[in-house]
Amino acid sequence: MPSPQPPYEQVRREILEQVRTGELTPGDRLPAIRTYAADLGLAPGTVARAYKLLEESQILLTRRGAGTTIAPGAAMEARKLATTAQREPGGPVDAGLVSLFAGPIAAARARGARDVEILASVRAALAGESDGGGA
Repeated sequence: MPSPQPPYEQVRREILEQVRTGELTPGDRLPAIRTYAADLGLAPGTVARAYKLLEESQILLTRRGAGTTIAPGAAMEARKLATTAQREPGGPVDAGLVSLFAGPIAAARARGARDVEILASVRAALAGESDGGGA
């Protein structure tokens, strides 16, 4: 899995994609963590972290004695998560942009804006939206 992403994230995204495309469907059982880790040549903790993140996203269900299965409604959740990932692929951090935004971010925080509001405003600006609303 040559990728700049950490191995647990690669495992998480692979399972997510299999759910999104219908290759894995609700009720399908996933391999045990140790088995899957051995198959992939990874540490069990790496696969456990991916499974945990997918459980938190309501993609997987893990029950003691019953193993890990694809959760009901997982396909819809996977599609939502995939859409978000396509919209926000991330990228390298540009130190010049960080310093450029530092002043306006500090000013917004001084006005009482929360980070989530600042991010939403930046996204709106990037999308060319300006409704003139806000506090």
